[in-house]
This record gives sequence, structure tokens and C-alpha cells, in this order.
Amino acid sequence: MHLRGSRRKLITGAGAVGAGAIAVFALDACSADGSGMGGEDAAAQTADVLSLKDFDSAADIWDAMLDGNQRWADGGAVHPDTDVALRESLAEGQEPRAAVFTCVDSRVAPEFVFDTGIGDLMVTRTAGNVYDPLVSESVSYGPAALEAPLLVVLGHQKCGAVTAAHEALLAAEEGTELEEHEYALPETVEALRAAYEASKGESGDPVDAMIKANVLLTVQALKEHPNLAELVADGELTVVGGVYSLETGLVTEVA
Repeated sequence: MHLRGSRRKLITGAGAVGAGAIAVFALDACSADGSGMGGEDAAAQTADVLSLKDFDSAADIWDAMLDGNQRWADGGAVHPDTDVALRESLAEGQEPRAAVFTCVDSRVAPEFVFDTGIGDLMVTRTAGNVYDPLVSESVSYGPAALEAPLLVVLGHQKCGAVTAAHEALLAAEEGTELEEHEYALPETVEALRAAYEASKGESGDPVDAMIKANVLLTVQALKEHPNLAELVADGELTVVGGVYSLETGLVTEVA
């Protein structure tokens, strides 16, 4: 399967996988023209925002990340913990509060989406947040080696890799021929086959359902990973999943 280099229109919907909800975000730039905050307003707001570094439990960290997302969605992101002194202090070592596994899509930047600071998140990204053994070592590093108590798997609306995989797998199933495109994704398509199969029969848009299925399957795989399973069992690590929408700006967990 090849993916078009040009932009493609993707259908959106509200298909669900099991019991859960769509995590959605809107990308709204901060500015000084009234649509966001800038200058003195942003500085004042930053002082009122607790640093993610102030929290220890996964539940508190996740709540703080969702609060940051709400600021982002409302156009009120303050970008905390980005000062020079902090940057210099982190040269001595890091202690991320959460690890995030998400897609390479340029519109999905967790540090912006959750309005966090430098050193807060350890982020791993692949096309379609496709998970494999090599990637798992990067994803598990933050929790296993640096004791981050939270791991977030973040899919997103209008994912080109998942859309391409769905088209290819559906065409193969129906025995139809797809138009050839210039960018090949055969391994990504195959890696997403499990999500395709798991999402069959779900209501709503099939690509949305496949995106959520991919998140849930990845959450389960990470919970069972040799580097993480004991941490999960002992309650030292929480793994959550969500889906990112490019449209509305709200975050909810996929359960």
C-alpha cells in the first residue's frame, strides 16, 4: 500500500471500540490578539499553573496533563517550565513524569497538546503509533529506567497511516485493486492488521474505530511488556490510552 504525498480528505465519525470515549484536541495557537494569551497575560497565567514536576502519582500527573490540554484547547496555553535556568539544570539529568507514545504527524506534538514543559514528557513517535519490539524498548525506557509513573498511548483523528492501512486491508479482503501511490507502507499496513480485525463491526466511521482499536491493543501490549509488566502489577505504572482530534480541542480517555 502506498500513501499519497498530496493531502487527502478523511472521513470522521464516532465509532467506538468497547466502552470508551474519544480523546480530542484542537490545535489553537497562542497569540496576543485575544484568541490566545501572549506577553504579560501568559506570564501571569504561568505563575498560577503547577509544574508537572510537582506531582508524583500517575493519577495526579494525568489530571495535570488533561488540565494542560484544556488550556491548549481553550487557546490559553502557557507553556510552563521553559525557562533558561530549568533548561540548564536538566543538563545534569532527567526525571520525566510521563512517557507518551504517539504518531509522527506534525500536528500531534504532546508537549504542546498537554501544555507541558521541558523535561516533563519522554515522547516516542512512529507512523500510526505502530508498535513493534524495537519501538517497545524506546517506549518502555521512561517508566522502566527513569521511573516515570505514567505511560500514555495517544492515537489521533485523521491518521494517514491508519487510513492507508484500512484502505489496503479492506481492498485485499474484497479482492479489489487500489490505485498505486508513490509512498509505500507495506510493513505499517501489516502491523495495523490486528487493529483492523479488532475494529470490525464497530459502529461509526471504520477508520476512527481502527484508530481506537490500535490504541487499546497497544495499551494492552505495553502492560504485558517484560520491562513493564511487574511495574503495572505492583501499581507503580499506569498505562492509559487516548485519541487526539484535530478539530474540537478536548481530551478524554479511551478505556
